[in-house]
Amino acid sequence: MDRRDLLKAMGVVAMTPMVDAGELMAQGASSDETVYELRIYHLNEGMQAGILERFRTKETAIFARCGMHGVGYWVPTDEPLAGRTLTYMLRHKSRVAAKESWAKFAADPEWVALKAETEKNGAFVKLHESTFMTLTEFSPKV
Repeated sequence: MDRRDLLKAMGVVAMTPMVDAGELMAQGASSDETVYELRIYHLNEGMQAGILERFRTKETAIFARCGMHGVGYWVPTDEPLAGRTLTYMLRHKSRVAAKESWAKFAADPEWVALKAETEKNGAFVKLHESTFMTLTEFSPKV
């Protein structure tokens, strides 16, 4: 499964939690500023359960506190990616907001401590990819 196949499969699901333009305007951003960030984590062997537990229990809450809104989180079911990959999508108010949120996240004391504790026996991620995207005008409005 390559990135193109993954994006096709995620299309409708990824757009489901999208906020409407009125909500974005209330947050001080226009709808055309919103960006989605697709992140693919290629994991070290045997680390998927640990990273999923960290996301499930703490990491997604830290994302939200830092201004990053989770759209969805996926794990492949087919080889060769099954058990070795975590894919997720975040929504940001803008590219500038994304940069600020990631900086805030990286410096967050709870995140720094959590990462150190959960990865004391080895890093979860060996390689990560990040792609920023905007919705097309013909995307479903849900």
